[in-house]
Amino acid sequence: MSTNQDKEVLEKQSFSYQLARAYIPWQRYTNRWDPLEGLTKGTIFPELYMPYQPYRTP
Repeated sequence: MSTNQDKEVLEKQSFSYQLARAYIPWQRYTNRWDPLEGLTKGTIFPELYMPYQPYRTP
């Protein structure tokens, strides 16, 4: 639960700056997987499929 002191601190802080901005380039998707394969792989677009590969030391 916040107190009156917490509220005063929040009111005094300036939030006029931008915290983040996303950059998403335009993409053209040419191929699609069928819905069942898309559910298995997490996407229906082969261009976006990037399976996790843990880091391995040589």
